[in-house]
Amino acid sequence: MILPNYALDGMWAYFRTRYQADYVVIDAKNYSGSIKKDEVLQIANYLQRHGLGLFALIFTRVEPDAQLLYILREQWVLHDKMIVILSDSDVKQMLTNKKTGTDPAELIRQKIEDFRISL
Repeated sequence: MILPNYALDGMWAYFRTRYQADYVVIDAKNYSGSIKKDEVLQIANYLQRHGLGLFALIFTRVEPDAQLLYILREQWVLHDKMIVILSDSDVKQMLTNKKTGTDPAELIRQKIEDFRISL
């Protein structure tokens, strides 16, 4: 899916400015196991500075394999592409956040922060 991001303020506006997220590329993987390198590289091919932007979300059933961190780092460090992987538990937390009045995008922000600090 490709969704436009017209946000003028808040977290999505920040993503738009910082990660060129004029559009958000979303890929939903309904795999019983962890996604692999090919799935990350597949979505990375859609991300271009003068095209859809450099921000994507991958939704997956299970937490990503630790090995994927290297691929995500490579995409960020070498190509400025921010790809965030969200598991079912992340989505459940985002729904809970929304229900309690917290911005669900805060979870995405936290995942990005944790990722960047780990570099």
